[in-house]
Amino acid sequence: MEHTNYAQTLSERILALRREKGMTQEALADQLGVSFQAVSKWENSQSCPDIALLPLLADIFHVSVDSLFGRETIAEQPAPESPGAPEINPTFEYCDKLPWPDDNTLRGVVAWGHKVLWNETLNGTSFSFDSKKDEYTWLLRYSPLNVECKHNLQVEGNIQGDVNAGMNINGCGSIGGNVNAGLNINSDGDIGNNANAGLGITCGDIGNNVNAGLGITCGDVGNNAHAGKDIECGNIEGNAEARRGNIECHSIGGDAKARKIIINEQ
Repeated sequence: MEHTNYAQTLSERILALRREKGMTQEALADQLGVSFQAVSKWENSQSCPDIALLPLLADIFHVSVDSLFGRETIAEQPAPESPGAPEINPTFEYCDKLPWPDDNTLRGVVAWGHKVLWNETLNGTSFSFDSKKDEYTWLLRYSPLNVECKHNLQVEGNIQGDVNAGMNINGCGSIGGNVNAGLNINSDGDIGNNANAGLGITCGDIGNNVNAGLGITCGDVGNNAHAGKDIECGNIEGNAEARRGNIECHSIGGDAKARKIIINEQ
């Protein structure tokens, strides 16, 4: 009888699920309270996670513990609620005629009767966007994997994956993946991967690149930082450019371009 190498399977599943969710090793490590070196060792089959971390891994990836060991087909689990948020029991009705992929993204749209107020053409279907209703805000009180909203997005809690909003993103805790906003990003926590905003960005640390049409105020930046105006942050690991403003930070690992560069050494 052939026996499954569960340690190898676990290693491969963690790597595949992390990449599928667009998370960095650092972002996953932060959610688990371990070092990114520990995550690297798991993914390279050099060690295995402590048994107490398996339920947390399953929750982060929205799978069962059994599926981490390849014992069943991956099944999406209900999204956990944010601490202190009221109990929410959403009801879902499946429809196969919506103009977006059937993926693991929670989307917020506005409809006028049976007409979705949209400003794009997807899969050959055109949806009109009513500019008089562009001030809608979607309030989210629990933590799904990915979120997409064409208007304003107000989040009370953390998001494990990517967040996209056509207008502003406000109030988020930590975000594990990429963040894109047509206007501003105002997050109370860290962003695990890239952050892009048409106007300004205010948040904690950013794991990869950050781009803003106006100013950036954040913690450390894991790669490059580009802004239309001022950049105020901690350490910038890559290049930095403030096209019409100043850069004030602790250190810059690469090239820098701005009207004035202020280095506040730690």
